[in-house]
Amino acid sequence: MNHDDNQPERVVYVVDPTISRDVQPEVVTRTNTENDCTVTGVLIDPADRQQLLYGTVTGPDGRFIGSYFPADIVRQSEWRVVTADGTEYSAPSEGHAVLALITTSRRA
Repeated sequence: MNHDDNQPERVVYVVDPTISRDVQPEVVTRTNTENDCTVTGVLIDPADRQQLLYGTVTGPDGRFIGSYFPADIVRQSEWRVVTADGTEYSAPSEGHAVLALITTSRRA
């Protein structure tokens, strides 16, 4: 497993048949390691506004710990956390959501 925080971005082009090709948003995944956990974020239009659609956290053993997302994507606010067992709760920021999930891996 590569724990390099400078891993290349994976670019995915969203295909919507109702939109012309020149306005297709760009979707990128970014992965880093925190507290021995892999944190992966899926962002839309990273060159412009870098809006996070959602993120996932997996433990050192590859086990899914949970996900996080902004309920208000435009304002990047009202953060929600969902753990692997389905428990859902709010977090004041993206950082708090990630912190909650990476520390959950130590309790599990």
